[in-house]
Order: sequence, then C-alpha cells, then structure tokens
Amino acid sequence: MLLAYIIFISALFVVLYTYALYPAVLFFMGLFRRSRRVVDEEYIPAVALIISVYNEEKVIKEKIENSLQIDYPEDRLKIIVASDGSTDDTNDIVRSFDDRRIILKAFEKREGKSATLNKAVLGIEDDVIVFSDANAFYEKNAIRKLVRNLADERVGCVVGRLIYLTNHSYVGKGEGLYWKYESMLNRLESKLGSVLVATGTIFAVRRTLLGPILKDVANDFQLPAIVASRGYEIVFEPDAVAYEKPTYFFKEEFNRKRRIIVRGLTGFYHLRSNFGGRFRVFQFVSRKLIRWWIGPILPLLYVSNIFLLKNPFFLAIFVLQNVFYLLALIGAVLRRGEVQSRLLFIPFYFVMVNTASFAAIFTYLAGSRLTSWEKAETTRVMTSEDRLKPEFKVIEGKKKFPDSSSQAKKVKNLERIT
Repeated sequence: MLLAYIIFISALFVVLYTYALYPAVLFFMGLFRRSRRVVDEEYIPAVALIISVYNEEKVIKEKIENSLQIDYPEDRLKIIVASDGSTDDTNDIVRSFDDRRIILKAFEKREGKSATLNKAVLGIEDDVIVFSDANAFYEKNAIRKLVRNLADERVGCVVGRLIYLTNHSYVGKGEGLYWKYESMLNRLESKLGSVLVATGTIFAVRRTLLGPILKDVANDFQLPAIVASRGYEIVFEPDAVAYEKPTYFFKEEFNRKRRIIVRGLTGFYHLRSNFGGRFRVFQFVSRKLIRWWIGPILPLLYVSNIFLLKNPFFLAIFVLQNVFYLLALIGAVLRRGEVQSRLLFIPFYFVMVNTASFAAIFTYLAGSRLTSWEKAETTRVMTSEDRLKPEFKVIEGKKKFPDSSSQAKKVKNLERIT
C-alpha cells in the first residue's frame, strides 16, 4: 500500500509539473526580468531564406510564390531552395521561376535535412539566415517581424509563431491546440531570453553564430543551443507568423511525434555538455524530457491507483481516469467524423501523443536514430483554395476547404495508403 501510494503521488506530481507547474515557474521568474530589449522596425539586414525540401512538387510552387510576395527589400533577400536529393519535379519547378532572388542548391544524394542545411549555408554571406519548410506559408511581414528583434545585439535567434489551419480531424485539432500551448511556453521563456527550441518552419539566426548541425539532430533543436552556448539570447516573436496544414491521419501524426522525440533525445545526448548553461538544461528536463516520459508514467499512475481504491479520494481519481480514457477511445472512433468536441479530441490527442512518446523511448533505447525526415503527405494535399498566391484567408483560426467529390476521392485514396 505504501509503495502504491508513493508511486501514485510521484507519477501525479510529474504529470502536473510538466504541464502546469513548469509554466508557473517561468511566469514568476519572468516577473523579475527588468531589462528591455531593443526592437527596431527600421533594421533591415541582408537575409537568406532557406527552404529545405525533398520531393515537394505538390507545394513548392506555392511556397516560392508566397516567399516572393514577402514584404522585404528585393536587394536584401535571397530565397535558397536546398533540395535533398529530390527525384520528382521539385527542382524543375524551382528552375522555372525567373527571379534573381531564387537560388536552387540541388544535391544529388539524399542525406537528411540537417546534412543538406550544412551544405546549403556554405558560401552565404548574408547577415541573417531564416529557416523554413516547403509547406509553411508566411505572412507578408513575417521576416520584418523576425529581424527587428536582431537590432538588439544580445539576441542571436528569433523564433516565429506557427499557426495550424484547422482540417477538422481530431488529429489536426489536437495539434493546433498543442501549438497554442507551445506558443504560450515560448512567450514565457522569451521573457527570460531563453526559448528552448525553435519552430522549424520559421526562425532566424545570425549567420555568424551558425555551427555545423549534427545529421541526427534537428536544426530547430540544435541551433538555439549553439546560440545560447555562445552567450546570446533566443526570443519569441508572436507577430512573425507562418501557417501550415496539420496532419490528418493518426498514423502520420503518431510517426511524426515519434521521430521528433527520438531526434530530441539524440540531440540532448550529443549536446548535453554544450547546451547553453544549467538553466537551459533545467528547461529541457522540465519542458521536454519529463513530458516525453509521461507515456510510460501514465500506466504507473493507473495501476498504482487500483491499490488505493479504499480511499474515497483515490477512488474518485480512478473514476476520472477511466472516464478520460473512455473519452479518448470514443474520440479515436469518431476522429474523422462529424462530431467536433474538445471533450473528445483533447483526451484522444493526449493519449495518442503519449503513446507515441512511449514508442519513441523504446525506439531510442533500441538504438534507432531516424536521421531522414519523412513528410506527412496530408500536409501537402493541395486544393484549389489552398493554392495561395500568397495570402491565407483565415477566419477565427479556421480555413474552409471545398466540398468537392474529386477532393473527397483524393483523401479517400490517400487514407488507403497511409
């Protein structure tokens, strides 16, 4: 009984700490941050926007058109497409654009995103590097909003804000809610000048602070650590916005989360002695490492609760746990149906993500490192309204999609192969 009590209380504390207490700690620490940063709207450094791609023929045309419409002086902006051994029409589509700002760096052998970025930055002399993906579309002022923060010499990296467009699946809705939570953490950490990880689709780094990226570590994880280790701050810019379609199917999001966690664990192992100081290690443990271990901890919380049912308090918690998992199960059944309820998709997404973290830990301990990034195909399915030139029409955070039979057939066929 005593052992069950200790396990239960410890497991419950860990869950509450990573999701609620850690943000509270950041909030109170931020209250004592007095120094103000310099933000200069007139600061216009030379920028190289690097778009890393692999077989992105479905979206690369729209991405380049979106990038060309960014509100930034033409003589101060380069758009570099770094193609990681693409075998489809991606490279030809890039070459079809007649604009001196566009530079294609096509590499024959596929080596993974990090290795491609290492080669793509060679020879760049621009002041700032902005990293993006082919399926992320920027607001017109996104780069201006990013670089205005670099007018402060203490700042070395600026992280933008990613907004997911609703696709009405429970997977997509859950991911959108997750990123709202992540943005909240970024705001809190930014007050301390120490945003833990970048948003891979939109972040800027001073070129002089770049270092080689390990091939099995994500660039949005490693580069902030490099910047912090050199004594510079990493801040969050909520007005620098990128839009992206979330995944639609369970399998896609499950595998994506699993890859992210495996690469995160790998990254921390390699960078643990040069992570940017003790406070950033504390951040990583609190925000990432503990959260990734929630998957294995949840069964301990449930099983230990069974041995404490004689106490009305623990009995009530056990009932709540069962109700929560029942809602998650119903959400799994209805995840692509007409019923749209947070009461269902939040439990479903929570359980899905933590099951993926359980699988990721097992994958990592088994020695697999997942160096190649496999894109989720449903984030690249383009409808006529998705062909943005270059602006999104967002109403209350949602995007309407045409209800055409051809598109329904495309999604149905896609579901069969995922």
